[in-house]
Amino acid sequence: MNRSLVALLLMLALLTACRAAPAALPTAVPTAAAPGEVATEQGSANELPTATIPPIAPEATPPADPPPAATQPSAVEPSAVQPPDRAVFAAGLIDAERAVLDDFPAAPIYQMAIEIDESLAIVRGRQTVFYTNLEDTPLDALYFHLHAKTLGGLITVTDVTVDGTAVIADDTINHLLRVPLPAPLAPGAATAVAMNFTTIVPTEIGRNYGVLAYYEEVLALAHFYPMLAVYDATGWNTVEPDVQGDLTYSDAAFFLVEVTAPANVTLVGSGAIVAETTQGDTQTITYAVGPARDFYLAAGDFAVTSATVGETTINSYAPSDMSQGAALALEVAAAALTSLNERLGSYPYTELDIVTTPTSALGIEYPGLIVGTLRMYDTELTSQSGMSYADILESTTAHEVNHQWFYNLVGNDQLDEPWLDESLTSYSTYRYYADRYGQEAADNYFNMFEGRWAMVEGEEIPVGMPVAEYEEAEYSAIVYGRGAVFLRLLEKTIGRETFDAFLRDYIQQFRWRVAGTAAFRALAEEHCACDLGPLFAAWVYEE
Repeated sequence: MNRSLVALLLMLALLTACRAAPAALPTAVPTAAAPGEVATEQGSANELPTATIPPIAPEATPPADPPPAATQPSAVEPSAVQPPDRAVFAAGLIDAERAVLDDFPAAPIYQMAIEIDESLAIVRGRQTVFYTNLEDTPLDALYFHLHAKTLGGLITVTDVTVDGTAVIADDTINHLLRVPLPAPLAPGAATAVAMNFTTIVPTEIGRNYGVLAYYEEVLALAHFYPMLAVYDATGWNTVEPDVQGDLTYSDAAFFLVEVTAPANVTLVGSGAIVAETTQGDTQTITYAVGPARDFYLAAGDFAVTSATVGETTINSYAPSDMSQGAALALEVAAAALTSLNERLGSYPYTELDIVTTPTSALGIEYPGLIVGTLRMYDTELTSQSGMSYADILESTTAHEVNHQWFYNLVGNDQLDEPWLDESLTSYSTYRYYADRYGQEAADNYFNMFEGRWAMVEGEEIPVGMPVAEYEEAEYSAIVYGRGAVFLRLLEKTIGRETFDAFLRDYIQQFRWRVAGTAAFRALAEEHCACDLGPLFAAWVYEE
């Protein structure tokens, strides 16, 4: 690996959240999908069933530049204690996936109504979370992450009720909200926790790549609401996120979100639009998505171009002067979706959105939606390293589409076992290049992962450590670089055909659930009828 390429890879690693870094690519990259593979159209819309969420009570608008403190919303009527009909989520699922609406009757449901201030920097909302205790022990409280605090913003929560009864919640524990329950919630019992919240969004690109920010007239709303923690073998998992990597570890849930915002911006949100109205200078759109690990929303002056792959409509949103980048992102996403549908099993949703924001990452994944940074959409330019932004955009987009399988369909603890989504996504992106351009081109691309590992001199640091245990460049070099090398070695060890069958089975068995390293290894051993202990000991496990 030459010194200039190592320097390039280091630069890219510092810029990305998912770190979907590009590499040397095929010398001839197709500029359009194969005939018959993708049908394209401009600005298509579908008629979908409607859903109604009661409006938030009106309140005065605080000054937005800068707001002196988080503004408390006025009290609103308690939300209904009955969850919405799950039929509303069918619009966002392909036909073969709709059975999941009955298969996960106890999955949490978020019913949310938010108002985005005309400044686009203040969000007021009310949410009710319908939660069923799936554990074998009674619960005396529920915990919610307040990620907006972690991300440099402010979030205040008021008027918390449990089944209509007011409770005093505690938000003094790190960046968490503890909601006490009036009586212990028995195994199998359900409850409805309602609350009002106000989130003040940072107006600069700050911690964790600016995933929550209003900057350059684009609003990126990641993790802006109180988000349920996961109850796992450790109890309530309330680990605080590291400055590197992803923030969230979440169970699959359903989200019904009504968004009221200024009418002069285009909204892009996770899921299908199930209701939409405009009155004067205000628009209200309701999104339904689920199962899903999160809900994401962006707002800005975007144009859209669309394509269809199977039952899925892909929408690519970008400023109108970046239409060439939007078209390339659409083309790559369609090719990646086609590859993944055939190799790993069907994408679950009827929609996949791509939107560009000023994030300092190259790309970031959310359920049914991927984000790419604005700077790589000017595809006629090259980066400071001399690499084409078109090549960077392809690598990043393909990587983020792969995350729809590894992070969303199959969940994992992204803080303690990040390799289970990032290493698998990196390896699977290599397979995208093989599917689209052939093995020689894919081998050329794969050199990038070995180059990443070379950033730490090829040190044999375990792939399976928590994010917080990696120092500086180690996280990118090991989880993305060495992790992909390990998975290719695993493929070689058990054979590609067996490896692909194992991954399909892994996705099917843990679809909408959370997988861990032990389960991953056990299923691989079942498929190969072999002992993979020495291989995992050498590459994955900490001593």
